[in-house]
Amino acid sequence: MHYLRHDRWDLAGITLLPGFLIFIVAALFWQGPLRQVPLGIVDGDGSTASRAVVRALDASPLIRFGGYYPGEVEAVRAVRSGKILGFAHIPAGLGESVARHREPVVRILYNGSFLTAGGQVARAAEEAVTEALPEIAANQLPNHAVPRSRVRRLAVEATPLGNAPSSFEWFLGLLIFPAVLHLIAACVCAMAIGRELKGKSLSEWARASGGVAPAMAGKMLPYVLAISGWGLVWLLYLTLARGWRIEGSIVLIASGQTLFYAATAAVAALLVAVTRETATALSASAVYAGSALAYSGATLPLNGGNAFARTWSNVLPLTHYIALQMGQVSGQAITAAVAPMASLMAYIVIAGGGALAFIMAKARRA
Repeated sequence: MHYLRHDRWDLAGITLLPGFLIFIVAALFWQGPLRQVPLGIVDGDGSTASRAVVRALDASPLIRFGGYYPGEVEAVRAVRSGKILGFAHIPAGLGESVARHREPVVRILYNGSFLTAGGQVARAAEEAVTEALPEIAANQLPNHAVPRSRVRRLAVEATPLGNAPSSFEWFLGLLIFPAVLHLIAACVCAMAIGRELKGKSLSEWARASGGVAPAMAGKMLPYVLAISGWGLVWLLYLTLARGWRIEGSIVLIASGQTLFYAATAAVAALLVAVTRETATALSASAVYAGSALAYSGATLPLNGGNAFARTWSNVLPLTHYIALQMGQVSGQAITAAVAPMASLMAYIVIAGGGALAFIMAKARRA
């Protein structure tokens, strides 16, 4: 605490920096759902029916009219150049097919690199086209009353064009900010322990502190509490300020956060004790904490991953915290949190105990 009070950069690392990052992440997801995604049109019909479909698509809040294209080749080029996310191919004879109770297919082809966005555009397009069907049928059969149930026969086929967002704020906000705080905690805790290195050894600090375990806990505690506090601020922002709802226990999530950042501090202490270099420990922290979200299984599936990816995912503390958090967000029973809580405690015991044993062994030899 004495060092924190007198070092403005170290203090900024657990006060100003997380606050600034909360502002950045909140600004990124403030809009929430997708809006005005450019969608091109390949009109193979060129009739009043196809124009009704285009008007319905353009009226959707998620879709913005991205222009007409003479064929799929030209539209695919526009997708690859980034001008549009995808395009709708309206088949020839659309109005006649609807009137004769056939099932025409409006094809939505989208950039496969944006699978979530493409899926949402396809759903929005299906809803918009379905809303346009009564108008199409009425135009085809102006003198006949057409029951609404008789004009819903239309399929929307969504196809990704290449390799591979409801609201992004709730889903990604719950994932990104804990990962950011995880990286901050790993780095500031490594620096806190690294400051005690004398001649690439912590033995002098161990002898001077008397009780190494209380000294290490006291050194890590301000960082763990500060980072955990920012994590709680983020949860309260999402739930109270933005109106999102946690079905389970927010108290359990907050407790899991504290365990998670304590586990991160224990791993940082172990890295410093083993490498005996602050720079190396910081680099290792950046590697494992910086890549943790990608390997957590929350954003990228690991079902088809190789043995290394699955093993590395299980080794990372973020994976277990995300399992606890998302389980409580979706309303899982409290018993479902026992396993991830136990895993996080194991990091504190194993990594923290390993760092302590390593330091004490060096001190005895010295």
